[in-house]
Amino acid sequence: MRDILEEIVANKQAELELWKQYIPMKRLYALLESKGSFDTQTPSMKAALMQSNSGIIAEFVRKQPGKEWINKAAKPRDIALAFEANGATGISFPTDFKYFGGYDEYIQEARAAHVTLPILYRNYIIDDYQLFQAKHAGASAVTLNAALLPIEVCQSFTSLCAQLHLEIVLEIHDESELEYLNCNPDMCLVNNRKFATLEMDTNISLQLAEKLPTDLLTISAGGITDAAIANQLRSVGYQGCIVDTYLMESEEVGTALQQLLTQINN
Repeated sequence: MRDILEEIVANKQAELELWKQYIPMKRLYALLESKGSFDTQTPSMKAALMQSNSGIIAEFVRKQPGKEWINKAAKPRDIALAFEANGATGISFPTDFKYFGGYDEYIQEARAAHVTLPILYRNYIIDDYQLFQAKHAGASAVTLNAALLPIEVCQSFTSLCAQLHLEIVLEIHDESELEYLNCNPDMCLVNNRKFATLEMDTNISLQLAEKLPTDLLTISAGGITDAAIANQLRSVGYQGCIVDTYLMESEEVGTALQQLLTQINN
């Protein structure tokens, strides 16, 4: 697991060096200021999940770590509009290219197409520069990964997110990371992917459910391939479920989402 985490961080650090050369922090800040982005509040993911009957966050993802492409030709604008039109509570965009085939620009394309749903920016965030990137892209919320961040850095990022009007989704993987809840995130996401093998196991969420605070909005992500799993997760307290491959492998994502929501709500 440590080797994989070190690889992820090294890759992200190299990416960030290039980004900071291309768009230095001063310029990124100026871009946000000129657009009035600092005063812009995007739709709340937390509020949407609290009001939702399904809690389904549809994820635009073109590939998965250790796997071939899921849907390399997928267009973020078209898919995001289909997700919104067919009842998704929110949309998740993994924006890391190496592992997920994503870009920040995909969120910008969705917003330019007038997608109004809350958008979750999922990336391996290790630097405050990335929080400004998420704000610039048009995200509503960002994931902070407990496996990648010292707790004091997570707390610092939490403070910055509040200033940027970005909601925080704390991502955890096992019981040892529960101390990160002291950072007071808006939501907690349990990732069902095992770092060591990259396999999905929804039992991770089921086993952690009773250990999570009852007053904290919780999301399960990974391995949710049908309504039965989503309903099981909701029965133990999860208010949100991120559905990715199941939808992105479908020939018609809107129809697949409609069918899933019908089965969940029944």
